[in-house]
Amino acid sequence: MEKEINTYVNKFFDKFQFPIDSIEVIKQKEDIYLIKIKSLESKLLIWTHWKNLRDIEYIIKILISKNISEKIKIHLEINDYIYNKDLQLFSYIDEKIKQVNDTWKDYKLGFLSAYERKKVHSYIADLKNKNIFTKSIWEGNQRRLYICKKSDNITIDLDWNDI
Repeated sequence: MEKEINTYVNKFFDKFQFPIDSIEVIKQKEDIYLIKIKSLESKLLIWTHWKNLRDIEYIIKILISKNISEKIKIHLEINDYIYNKDLQLFSYIDEKIKQVNDTWKDYKLGFLSAYERKKVHSYIADLKNKNIFTKSIWEGNQRRLYICKKSDNITIDLDWNDI
């Protein structure tokens, strides 16, 4: 399967004359493949806010799905851009977790894409820190992610509204 995917990816980049130095297809799970591309023109391939990267990934998914009978998922990585971006995000999240632990105040993160919010939720859950949790509030493009500290305090409803 890796060779077939590699063939279609090579055809795509040849057709559009994108300068690619190397393509590597790695099977991550049963139906998930990582396509790692090295190129000196990574800025053109990624563009602002990964717009071109996501568009290219989408087109390659369609190209492969039309030619391969199996249902697969692909992730496109250009010059380890997403990997490095994730490292920066997780480093930032680690700082905010420490801040929440120290101050006991929830921290509202800036606007993140749905993909980034999912990564942060998963990252914090994987830490298995019983004192820290995440929550998302609002809907659509107003959705915000909070890093929170669990409190051992017992809360009492003094006005009896929730009893």
